[in-house]
Parts: sequence; C-alpha cells; structure tokens
Amino acid sequence: MTAVIAIVALCIVIMLHEGGHYLAAVATGMKVDRFSVFGIGPPIVRFGKWRGTEFVISAIPFGAYVQIRGMEPGDPDEPPIERTAENIATSPNFRDKPLLSRVIVILGGPLANYISAIVILLFVYAAAGMPGPVVAIEIAGVHGDSAAQAAGIEPGDRLLAVGDTTIDPTQRGRDVAAATRRYLGSEVELVVQRGDEAKHLVANLPAESSAPLGVDLRAVAPRESVAFVTAASHALTDPFRDTATQLQGLWLLVTGQLEASVQGPVGMVQTIAKAADAGIVPFLLMTAFISTLLGMFNLLPLPALDGGRLGFLFVEGIRRRRASARVEEMVHGYGMLALLGLIALVTIGDVRRLL
Repeated sequence: MTAVIAIVALCIVIMLHEGGHYLAAVATGMKVDRFSVFGIGPPIVRFGKWRGTEFVISAIPFGAYVQIRGMEPGDPDEPPIERTAENIATSPNFRDKPLLSRVIVILGGPLANYISAIVILLFVYAAAGMPGPVVAIEIAGVHGDSAAQAAGIEPGDRLLAVGDTTIDPTQRGRDVAAATRRYLGSEVELVVQRGDEAKHLVANLPAESSAPLGVDLRAVAPRESVAFVTAASHALTDPFRDTATQLQGLWLLVTGQLEASVQGPVGMVQTIAKAADAGIVPFLLMTAFISTLLGMFNLLPLPALDGGRLGFLFVEGIRRRRASARVEEMVHGYGMLALLGLIALVTIGDVRRLL
C-alpha cells in the first residue's frame, strides 16, 4: 500500500511541475492545447476542454505533461507571425512571445516545485514542530546480503560504536563512514543499542565497497514546537539549502571525489515508500525534498530539461537573435534520447538492488 502512496505522491509532484508551466503559459497569453494531468503518451481518458485546453489522462501511467502551442520547433501549428508589437501581444504561440514571457513559462515548472516544497514544510513545521538536536544515529534499513545483516543488526538499532570509534550523533553518520573505511577487508566490533540493552556484534566488512556495512542511517532528532515565524523562515530557506547541498554533492560525484549511487523513478518510489512506513511527517518531508530535487534537476543546463531551454533563451538575449529552430530541435531531441537512456540504465540498477 505504501508503494502505491509513494507512486501517487511522485506523480503529484510531477503534475505540480507541469501545472506551473500551464499557469505561466496561460498568464502570459499562450495557448495550451493539452494538459495530461496523469500519465504520458497518447490520451486514453478525456475530461473535456476548459479555456481551450484539453484535460486528459494518458496511456503510460507515470508523470504528466503540458502541450504549449509553438513550444516545440516541430509543432504542427500555424507558421510564426510577422513580429510586430500588436501581433506578438495577441499571438497564442510560445515562440512568438517576448523573451521574458518565454523565460517565465520555462521557470514556471521548477518554481511550482519549490513553492510546493515550501508549503509542505510550512505545514509540517507549524503543526509538528522542527527537529531539535540529534540524539542518536539509528539504523533505518539493512541491505540484503550485507555485512550488517550477517552480523545481526536490525532496523531500529542505535549505533553506539564502530571499532574504537564512539559515534557522535552530531556528526549525522559521517563518522560512521570514516570508521568503517578503516576496517575494509577485516572484522570490526559494533556496539548497538536495542531497546534498553547494549549489544556487541561483529561484522566482516568487504575489502572494496562504497557502503561496506550495508545499512541506511537515520539521525534521530526529537521534534520541538516552534513559533510560526520560525517555521515560516525555515520553510522558505530549507529547500534552497537542500539545493545547495545536492549541487555540491553532484559536483563531487561528477569530479570523482564522491562515490554514490543514483536513483531513478523506482528508487525514488522506494525511498518515498520507506518514509511513508515511518509515518506521515517523514512522508511529507520526503515529498517536499523530492519536489525540491525535481525543481533543481530541471534547472540543470542540460538539453531537453528546462535549464537547457533557458540556456537557448539566455543566448538569444545576448545575441538579440534566436537560435535556429532546427538546431534547437536537434539538441533537445538528442538530449531527450540521452536522458531516457540514462533513466533506463538507472532504473535497471534500481530494480536489481530491489531484487
């Protein structure tokens, strides 16, 4: 059941992204021919039209999309109009609108994700409080066929020591990674708290692994009530703090300074499902985090993403002349193929880890 909830949550986050594009397009006078509120591909359920936009459910049950007239260079609509001030103001086509209007439409999707994350965080912080100081590092999950599983570690155990290193909760697990790396290819004694009892376990770590112990860690920080102003302040800043952290991690990953696995849609659903199992607050916080990630990812300057489209508009603003529609179509087309290929590879990895 939690997997279904996770899929619905992820689809809603994507739908909000596309809804941001839709609202921005309507606000700038563009024609949105279709809004698939759920799914991609050909429509299978049609709800009818509102203000000239057809609302549908599509065949492939994941995500959503909006079809803005004239946005894609190959759109089969009427040719571009003569670019006079009067005609541009009344044209419904994306490519006939002023540069600022097109920038607003492209930014509408990521902006909707950030606004959604802020609203969710504000609700959680105001209703359930904010995390106080970290008091323990807890085992959130144990990987199959891992050193931790063989040693008898269980989810819910609190990690107290790895070898001769006493775990400092304020390090949020960073000292756990550093300690386990010193024992690669050998045995290490672990001290965990299970209930009121301290257990001494022995783990045989593999010689080479980016996650030798094979556990997911969670920082335990009891929530504390805060004033609404404090909740609002953190809700406004936390998505951008998370963005900065993720961009830093992405840079370290790309430059080879960090080893990490990349999650695709299956991995994201699994992560949200685990949060849903932990309760409504962790679920909402994870949904806000995923919404932030989706907004950030789409702003990366890569072909086929919103950031790639903004790149073309940025160049247009500097050159005072548009890029060739054929060139833009080719760049985004090949970019989409590469992106779909990457998603397929990452999804295969997600499924293998799941199995």
